[in-house]
Amino acid sequence: MTALASVADFSTVAATADAPLLFGSLQIDPQRRLVWQSGQMVALTPMEFEILLLLARWPGQVFSARQIYEAVAADSYDASWTGISSMVYKLRRKLGVHIIETVRGHGYRFTPK
Repeated sequence: MTALASVADFSTVAATADAPLLFGSLQIDPQRRLVWQSGQMVALTPMEFEILLLLARWPGQVFSARQIYEAVAADSYDASWTGISSMVYKLRRKLGVHIIETVRGHGYRFTPK
């Protein structure tokens, strides 16, 4: 891993920070597990929400698919780390392609505009 200690550190931050996150027209409410874009609620699956929340809490930080999986889905029976790209694709369709950038060969990062 790079300069980041471990994926467990991300889970700890995710579990303790309940303040809404605001990025322009995008609002993420971790406590209520809701997302709005331009005032409209966006329906996300629980896994999509967790991925978005992880990436949004660390804007600009690149996460590999495996790191994302270990942070948000390791206990889930309906996901594998190879399915993360499919969930990122679905998030882009719901929120816009600019919201999550693919860093070829490394992973994904949240890039709000």
